[in-house]
Amino acid sequence: MLRKNQLFAFILIGLTQVVSAAPAAKIISISGEVKIRRGVEEAWHPAAVGVMLEEIDTILTGEASTVVLENQDGTSFRLGSFAILDIADLRKITERELFLYLMSQKVNQIPNRQEKTRLRIGNVSVLHGEPKAGQAPGQSNNEESQNWRQETNGAKALYEQHYYPNAIMKLHKVLAKYPNAEDCGERHFYLGKAFEALNKSGQAIDAYKAVLEKLCENDLSKQRADEVRQAIERLK
Repeated sequence: MLRKNQLFAFILIGLTQVVSAAPAAKIISISGEVKIRRGVEEAWHPAAVGVMLEEIDTILTGEASTVVLENQDGTSFRLGSFAILDIADLRKITERELFLYLMSQKVNQIPNRQEKTRLRIGNVSVLHGEPKAGQAPGQSNNEESQNWRQETNGAKALYEQHYYPNAIMKLHKVLAKYPNAEDCGERHFYLGKAFEALNKSGQAIDAYKAVLEKLCENDLSKQRADEVRQAIERLK
């Protein structure tokens, strides 16, 4: 337990440097329905060209909608349809920062020693995406299905625009948040592709193998399976 706490403290120090204040982004183009959420607010507001977004804000696109953001360094980022992304996810992170994050996930998975008395902490707040008290079970399931798809699309946008460490971190978070989502291996597929783009062969192979365990009976899964098997052979 002590060793786990020491490791976590070390990683936390590194991660506090990672999540320092990032520059804001500016909306420069909108097509279709696009909304923004400020900070910890629950309400969504219509987006508009010229609006500045801070690191703690979130942006959401509807069906057949796109938005283009301009970062403070002048680079642009395009978020496609039916996607959600935190502005903080746009700050390009280094491979070292990614390593610290992945290490923190491993530390969290280390089981604590059994103790005579376990501390029980009640749920005192509701985070974004979590079902609120009194919410109908069916409604919660529908919202969860929609949320994991939107967050996965956001992660895919990061990958497609070469934010590979960011995409890996985002995909890990989505997998942890929605472990039971039936995605036919899609999230692990893009996780493998992002690791491969960073020349992390071992981690890419692990992700690709996970894809083969989650395939569905459709043409896309068959195509994905062929690509994954070829990638595994290539990376061995």
